[in-house]
Amino acid sequence: MKKEYLIPLAIIISVIILSVSVYLGLTVKQRHYKAVCQSFIKDTGDKELYKFAMQGCMTGYLRKEK
Repeated sequence: MKKEYLIPLAIIISVIILSVSVYLGLTVKQRHYKAVCQSFIKDTGDKELYKFAMQGCMTGYLRKEK
């Protein structure tokens, strides 16, 4: 690989790593609440009921935080 391609490639890779780490840092609470709600609510096969129950559970945890 030519030397002139290394700097742009390094910039692109570092931007990707930085954006993934920022995303994971900003959504840590929501991902934790989702995991807690999934441990309480088991998927029974009815997708609409599962989505509604998950939404209610996560909304409740987010309201408690504020």
